[in-house]
Amino acid sequence: ALSKAVRTVLLIVAVLVAGRSGASITAQIGTMKVTEEIDAITTLGLSPLAVLVIPRVLALLVALPLLVFVGDIAGVLGGMLVTQEQLDISYPMFIDRVVDVLLLKTLLVGLGKAPVFAIFIALIACRMGLTVTRDARSVGTNTTSTVVQSLVAIIIINAIFAVMFVRLDI
Repeated sequence: ALSKAVRTVLLIVAVLVAGRSGASITAQIGTMKVTEEIDAITTLGLSPLAVLVIPRVLALLVALPLLVFVGDIAGVLGGMLVTQEQLDISYPMFIDRVVDVLLLKTLLVGLGKAPVFAIFIALIACRMGLTVTRDARSVGTNTTSTVVQSLVAIIIINAIFAVMFVRLDI
């Protein structure tokens, strides 16, 4: 049960990041397109890819695994508190069981999948922001589309990982 909870943290964090950060990235870039700031960047001789996309991809590439790690730690600590209160299991006993039951492989798989999710969320968000037309309605439509596409991508990528891990016996 603990291994499933640790794996679930990745999906929850990825969905939250897709909904919050993905939408925010699209809205930022889309608004920049509406206000012609992207045209100004191009006029200055800078690449919108280098100025807008790469920093956002790198930021999510760093942030999502960190958020997953913090979520894993918070989940284990929360489980420890609940088992102390509800089941009268002491903290040392809980930690001994966690060490026995929770495999390092489980944590590493979750932390390894996180950068892949981050890249897809960031690229979808940036692409949708750059495809905004020059009106406010398009910003809203593309922001909503970013969240939907990111969620679908997370589900599909997670399914691909699941099949790969079964075949590799991980």
